[in-house]
Amino acid sequence: MAVDIKQAQRRLLEEAFGKGNFGAYDEICDPGYRAHDPVTGDADLKQEKEYCRMYRTAFPDLSPSILRSWVDADGDTCITQWRMSGTHQGQLMGVAPTGRRCTVEGISISHFKGGKLLEDWVQWDALGLMRQLGEGATASATASAAGARPQASQAQPKH
Repeated sequence: MAVDIKQAQRRLLEEAFGKGNFGAYDEICDPGYRAHDPVTGDADLKQEKEYCRMYRTAFPDLSPSILRSWVDADGDTCITQWRMSGTHQGQLMGVAPTGRRCTVEGISISHFKGGKLLEDWVQWDALGLMRQLGEGATASATASAAGARPQASQAQPKH
């Protein structure tokens, strides 16, 4: 039976992020799963579950919604535009609970193989989240607060 990858992606967001059912990762993802996130960096399946748990702890009422989703021409990659909303009730990336309601949007590009989610590339408005939390953080401060590996600086040409 073929896997509906749009439904699998929706289920992962709704179950793991929306309900805190981290076992959904084991059901939907390949054991060799890899995630790529601008804040947390690259992660394996175990690390990705921990990152999801971190967001659920900080935002216990986290509510994901799918804005739109489509499958590529090859039928093995699902592109999903999503929104997450929640109330900041637990520590997140060094930021104490603020009680503020926050909303962020992002895009996930999810590659499936053999009916299992093998790899995710995610882009989301982390800086916007920090601003909603009153941090006014810069992009590098946001990455540092999340424990992401620092990027090598690029030498700028002298004028």
